[in-house]
Amino acid sequence: MKHVGENIKRIRTAKKMTISDLANEHVSRGMISLIENGKTQPSIERLHHIAVQLDVDITELVEEISKEKLRSKINEAFELLNRHDVDDVLATISLLQPLLKKLDQSYEAARIYELYAKSLYHLYVYSNEAYLKIEENKWEQYVEKAIAIYVNLQMEWRVIKLWLFLANIEFRRANYRETIAIIDEGLDNLTIKDSLETKATYIELMFGKISTLISMGETLKAHELLDETIDFSRMNLVFINYYSLLNMKAWLYYDEQKYDEARKYVADATSFVQLVKKEDLFIEHEGTKILIEEFFEGNYENAIQLESEFERYLLNESTIQDSIKEEIMVFTRNVKARALTRLARYEEAQTLFKENQIVMNDFMEMAPLDVAIREISKSYEALCHFHLGDAAKAQQLARHVVDKLHKMPYSSFYHFAREVLADVMRG
Repeated sequence: MKHVGENIKRIRTAKKMTISDLANEHVSRGMISLIENGKTQPSIERLHHIAVQLDVDITELVEEISKEKLRSKINEAFELLNRHDVDDVLATISLLQPLLKKLDQSYEAARIYELYAKSLYHLYVYSNEAYLKIEENKWEQYVEKAIAIYVNLQMEWRVIKLWLFLANIEFRRANYRETIAIIDEGLDNLTIKDSLETKATYIELMFGKISTLISMGETLKAHELLDETIDFSRMNLVFINYYSLLNMKAWLYYDEQKYDEARKYVADATSFVQLVKKEDLFIEHEGTKILIEEFFEGNYENAIQLESEFERYLLNESTIQDSIKEEIMVFTRNVKARALTRLARYEEAQTLFKENQIVMNDFMEMAPLDVAIREISKSYEALCHFHLGDAAKAQQLARHVVDKLHKMPYSSFYHFAREVLADVMRG
């Protein structure tokens, strides 16, 4: 029955009550102290009086949630969240929500608060309607609770990882200066990098900072930090975000028209994907290859062939969820339509564009590069309309893309969009 005393102390502390606040003519301060410390077993009558003072049901005092049970719930939540599906996020919230008012100040409690906060934010971004139906939906308060516990447990790297979560939220809101400030504070506090966890956290912080610098157009500094982080990853054999770091380096070089340098990093990324054999990386890499072949390398026929092979893989071999497959195929078919446009197969391309429109998420501000990759599709559509006789529609679409991208850091996509606008205006 030791857990009864633990429950009383947990609820009392959460309500900011002292032992004196609980004590009355039925239960003395000394008796409450003995009960909380597991030195005596309370009678049902005393439990009733304590429950009244705490304003809870007596069942909340006697219910036992062991650390083993909490760990089981944490593992189950991880499995659900790793599927990246809205239904699984909702299932995670339903799994964790009943535990929130029964948690103590343990590591397991902090993990549950953290997972619940991340689930809420994921739902906010990808299914806002479902998010608004959740009663306990303010993720910030659960992040704060998790951080407070990690601070008490002196788990500094866990605190920093939650700062990184908050930095990523600011990044998605396009608050880049605030993002950098949070990340720099994390880097300043990560003074020791002597374990796998702290080294991985350092790489994640650097990855976040590099992504933000690129979004701000500070590519020289981004190059410098990329080199530093890639070297750190290789020397310490910690490969979290390693593929993305290589991919970033390749993209920067492509955008700077340094194709030979870019191809070296694409080759490194290909070797890494083949080595680790993770399907999510394979899928990301194949999609990136199609885009590179079409936009930068100008190998339009090869881009079309790669897209067809990739689609066959997704339909016949991939183990990812059907909804995610469809989302990926909408994008790659859209890129295929771009390649068809470059080959002057305008009617085919236009049909494919109509069937595979890329939808932007209203609840997440995308990084400039991600916006450009998606919005540039309309420049290709403009070319189709222009060559099929609808100059007005072509000019409307082409102007939209230029207006959308001109406030963002300069990129090859913006240059292409301006060329398309000039072409359709001359026509």
